[in-house]
Amino acid sequence: MKFVESSTRGRVRGGDKMGQRRWPLIVILIITVVMLAGCSGSIMKSDEVPRAVQGMMDVTEYEAAAKGRIDLSGEWAFYWSQLLEPTDIQSGTGRLTGYIDMPSNWDQYKRGADNLPRTGFATFVLELKLVDPKQAKALTLPVMYSNYKIWVDNQLVGTSGQVGTDEESSIPQKKTNVVYFSPQSEQVQIVMQISNFDNYAGGMWEPIGYGSAAAIQNSHNWKLAEQYIVLGMILLSGIYHIGLGMFYRKDASLLLFGLFCLTAAFRNTLTGDVLLTKLVPDFPWEIEMKLEYITLYVMVPLMALFIQKLFPEESSRKVTLLTIGMATAYTGITLAVNVDTYYRILVYYQLFVVFTLAYALFVFVWATLRKKEGAKYALAGFSFFTLTAAIDLFAFIFSSTGQVIYSVGVATFIICFSFVLSKKLAISFKMAQQLAIELAELNEGLDRKVRERTSAIEASHAKLEELNRQLREWSMVDGLTGASNRRHFDEYLNSELALSIEEQTPFTLLMIDIDCFKRYNDHYGHIQGDSILQIVVNAIQTCLNAERGDLIARYGGEEFAVILPQRGKVEAGRIAHEMCDSIRQLRIPHAGSEVAPFITISIGAATAVLDGDKEEKGIVQLADKHLYQAKSRGRNQVYTD
Repeated sequence: MKFVESSTRGRVRGGDKMGQRRWPLIVILIITVVMLAGCSGSIMKSDEVPRAVQGMMDVTEYEAAAKGRIDLSGEWAFYWSQLLEPTDIQSGTGRLTGYIDMPSNWDQYKRGADNLPRTGFATFVLELKLVDPKQAKALTLPVMYSNYKIWVDNQLVGTSGQVGTDEESSIPQKKTNVVYFSPQSEQVQIVMQISNFDNYAGGMWEPIGYGSAAAIQNSHNWKLAEQYIVLGMILLSGIYHIGLGMFYRKDASLLLFGLFCLTAAFRNTLTGDVLLTKLVPDFPWEIEMKLEYITLYVMVPLMALFIQKLFPEESSRKVTLLTIGMATAYTGITLAVNVDTYYRILVYYQLFVVFTLAYALFVFVWATLRKKEGAKYALAGFSFFTLTAAIDLFAFIFSSTGQVIYSVGVATFIICFSFVLSKKLAISFKMAQQLAIELAELNEGLDRKVRERTSAIEASHAKLEELNRQLREWSMVDGLTGASNRRHFDEYLNSELALSIEEQTPFTLLMIDIDCFKRYNDHYGHIQGDSILQIVVNAIQTCLNAERGDLIARYGGEEFAVILPQRGKVEAGRIAHEMCDSIRQLRIPHAGSEVAPFITISIGAATAVLDGDKEEKGIVQLADKHLYQAKSRGRNQVYTD
């Protein structure tokens, strides 16, 4: 993919050198992830690892020496089509079928000339000889196919699902468990019932781990820590890149990579320690199994789409469409049939995955040879991912009990590809920054000339704007009092009335008159009278709320009008009385008043829910009528009815 033009190739080559300096960091990250995986358990690997022989296993020497986890592998006593409890074993009720090499599925056990069927039920017994019976012990129980019960020394210590003798009574569940017990002696009997009528095979694929409670807990904690850390890395990377993809839609590779990460994160909760069933214990087994396979299907086309967007010249659109078609077909089949059916055809999809991995590896090698940006990171991460996927696939096909490291490969893959996308974005940002600098340099001279030539125009424009502002204010404001003038009042009244009619909200208009104001002018003079008008307006404005649209206007002479939008009768009455009190509290002497020895006001209030244009004049007349009522009743009061 071409990120830069020829004019910026020098800077990009500098970016290549920076990328070369980052190679040690990537190697360190990969080694760290691998070391974390290696710390997840201390499984003994030696030519002399103890194994069960004919249902007996002696771990005394190894337990005392290693103090770690020991796999309970080897020959377990096997009771086919029998669900026996410890008391049945001790009383000799059961009929021994033979000894089966565990871990394995019972369909590999031959009974006569034929293998046992995939479905059915059985009991497994192991006599375990151990050291230090006073020390608390523990077992790690992997996923069984497809449910189990387990006893240690006659004590039921763990269950998964419901063991049954037929499909109706057997309830599958996929979960891991750690159980603890205190041995009664140096000889411990382990009895396990397993039934399977839902999965493709019955039995176990991974061994049960045994050790001291502290050692098993430590091993389990490391394993959980590994899975949670990998899950957190994948999940956070997915959320981060989806966020980038949503805000930067020109590059679809970010969104596709985020979706791939989220799918991988969800699949991580369905494998390993099966975190999903730890969070939701009653999650349906069948849905969980289908989701495990569907997430595998979906990751393949997401990866193909991502590769095509990342390296379009080196990738093939036909292969991408093929991955989408295969994933869609397998998803449909998995949703429609039971696990035994879609598991039988899973091997073909696994072969297709191998083909897809080879195709992707070819794309990254080609892109690296063509020196495409980020190709080296992609090749390193994908190579390690392919290696871990191949190991995991090998373990799955051949029922290997080795540690599954697929999740580690996914984590490494995501780390490396995060570097690819980060470098891609960094180059884009640097290019944009450089272009901005060059454009600024080109425009600097022109901008200077334009600023010089337009400074006078800008100054004139500012003065004109100021004059226009003053003219607008003068056209709306009463020159003496600072209140709105009659013209502005009429316009504002019409607009607020229309809004009140539309929203069907109450509307209040106050008409205010200064009591005996003519006598005040005659006694104190017109200059002092003008001052009183200003004082009254200021006092009334303190009672109003401009944020709610309240407005005071000089209606004429000593008469004022106040518009109170969305005010009902009660609230408007309270405001009007507050105005009267505010004027009275000023205690401005008025020798000629017939009402009081100081300035007072009278208010007429009209409140209505309007339903038409005919009310516009009516409310003014009603407020004026109520003002007349206030005056006729002795002034210095509010009249609302």
